[in-house]
Amino acid sequence: MSLAPSIALLVRALARTWRVEQPPWPVEGPCVVAFQHGDLLPMVALHRHRGLVGLASRSRDGGLVAAVLGALGYAVVRGSSSSGGVEALRAAASAIAAGQSPAFAVDGPRGPGGAVKPGAEALARLAGVPVVYGVVTARGMRLRTWDRFVIPWPFARVRVRYGVWRAGEGTLEEGIQALRAVG
Repeated sequence: MSLAPSIALLVRALARTWRVEQPPWPVEGPCVVAFQHGDLLPMVALHRHRGLVGLASRSRDGGLVAAVLGALGYAVVRGSSSSGGVEALRAAASAIAAGQSPAFAVDGPRGPGGAVKPGAEALARLAGVPVVYGVVTARGMRLRTWDRFVIPWPFARVRVRYGVWRAGEGTLEEGIQALRAVG
């Protein structure tokens, strides 16, 4: 039996307890949605009604993430910079052409945490859309993993901030770092 439906149920239940501070979505139309691996749980929980297309690696862990995303209502594309990246990029570009927004962690399938890989920027340039990047601040348990994965405590204040990157405005990494530095 798959763990995905149980994990999805726990994610939805946990997210219902959070006190969320989240500004309005900053763009109209399709975009590329970017975040860092450590913020995956709150980003997935808080954006499941946006109709995003999730990207998950072809690894075993990626299989579980894809199954949980599917149980939460996301469409999912499989692939990453280390396996199936070209196919995933094509599928994400097709999703944008269909008016959907692909969402993925930009610090790659293996890190290092916080180091932005070129995929989101490349996809946005190819499709001619902006990147909306989300940064999460929350009290919770930070796992001792390469990505410093956060699991916000029940009833925690979870704050999401957005930035928008467009081609010609420096690098996506600079934008994400600047937004994180604001606190």
